[in-house]
Amino acid sequence: MTTFDYGLEAFLSATDVGGRLGLVTNATALDRRGVHLVDRLADHPRLKLTAIFTPEHGFGADAPDGEAVASSTHQRYRVPIHSLYGPRKTPSAEELNGIDLLAYDIQDVGVRFYTYISTLRNTMEAAAEREIPFHVLDRPDLLGGIDVEGPMLQAGFESFVGHLPIPLRYGLTPGELARWWNSRLERAAALTVWQCQGYRRGTAFEQLGVPWVKLSPSMRSTATARFYPGTCLYEGTNLSEGRGSEAPFQILGAPWADPDAWIEALAPLLPADVRVSPVTFRPTFSKFEGEACRGIRLDTGSPLLHDAFGIGIMTLSAFMRSHPGRIEFTTRPSLPHPFFDHLAGNSWVREALLAGAPPSEIVARANAEHQAFAAERQSFWLYSGS
Repeated sequence: MTTFDYGLEAFLSATDVGGRLGLVTNATALDRRGVHLVDRLADHPRLKLTAIFTPEHGFGADAPDGEAVASSTHQRYRVPIHSLYGPRKTPSAEELNGIDLLAYDIQDVGVRFYTYISTLRNTMEAAAEREIPFHVLDRPDLLGGIDVEGPMLQAGFESFVGHLPIPLRYGLTPGELARWWNSRLERAAALTVWQCQGYRRGTAFEQLGVPWVKLSPSMRSTATARFYPGTCLYEGTNLSEGRGSEAPFQILGAPWADPDAWIEALAPLLPADVRVSPVTFRPTFSKFEGEACRGIRLDTGSPLLHDAFGIGIMTLSAFMRSHPGRIEFTTRPSLPHPFFDHLAGNSWVREALLAGAPPSEIVARANAEHQAFAAERQSFWLYSGS
């Protein structure tokens, strides 16, 4: 197998690409040796880094979840860093003035409500509006790029955690997703995707031979990413999704949870490659900060998890059966629906859980919703299967 390399290598070595560069990026834009793209650009013969644009969590990918990030200046290179997670989430005309090309290089998770793809959409559309070429320096799908899971985003449930009409887990790399969305734009961007080399669908991140970098404060490991498509739904409830614990999105619970009763209801539902165990934890931030909590921990030995959405639904259903009347679906002042609905992309998942529908029925309905997309996306694949 050819040695794996990120799309940034092809971009940097291209002899016909030059000019004043605007870069949409954060701490994840490392090459296979762990050197950041901004440092690689410092002495580039044809590209002059003019501006940096950052998504949620900022340039360091370390700002708290959901917290506005201020604009700043890169300390070493004195390049302006424009935050796209503050009062504005789209580059202004002034910020794009004088830029010859806009490039995007951020490692993503591959889940609709992970907001980096909302920034991908906004920056690509801004580039199209101003007729600035838009380049995506591609990176692999951490979840393997094969499985599609969860319901489609329904009209009326759009938000920054649900910005594109896609399934919850969409099975595309950032570059492939950009190609798909660009095909739907009335005013398409002048899009170029720089492919990863030596990458095949179905490859786990650990098999790539490159260093891991934390994508955000709570996206701490590949194990976190595997469970995230299902257990991030807890963010819309009064239960902790494990933020501030040693294993976010694997650890779930609350000060008043009964792990034994929960596990008794859950264990028969889980697939064979997922283990559940009781846990106590004390979050260092987010829900129940500093409080002693009890709950469950999910683990797997599989490098890729094929039913993450279903596992999230199973755990919620089991909790609701073992703790009648204890779950609450929370709201946020800026959103018209319960936050859970904006994550799920609809209200029917929450309503089905409240009605006691079996997890299998919820998953089956979600599968039926995304079948057309799952087939359509293959026209935009850049990588074959392993």
